[in-house]
Amino acid sequence: MAVFEGLPKRERAILEILYRLGGASAREVQAALDDGTSYSAVRAFLATLEAKGCVGHRQDGKSYLWFPASEASSEGGSALESAMRTFFEGSREKAIAALLGSGDRPLDEAEYKRLLRLINQARERKA
Repeated sequence: MAVFEGLPKRERAILEILYRLGGASAREVQAALDDGTSYSAVRAFLATLEAKGCVGHRQDGKSYLWFPASEASSEGGSALESAMRTFFEGSREKAIAALLGSGDRPLDEAEYKRLLRLINQARERKA
């Protein structure tokens, strides 16, 4: 199950911050939200996310360090699958084409070579 499914917008935003940072204190999450959410509200959201099994924490000095409960790579794959179904009719080709056409700079030659190598490896696994 994808960890983001069914989460309210604010909980989702906090979880995205934790994935991006790899872990953070409630104060760091509050600063990353940058929308005036109070410290106590951030702590309450983190506690709710922990109760849902989405995050965990460990003691870091006087405060807690919060972190996602699952690996980013597994959640990223699940999120990509969902986006592919929703926006690209389930087509990997259409999703990849959209990624290749996006971004603020074109791919460089090394990136093209790495992508080609990955495509060839996928083709060999299929054979």
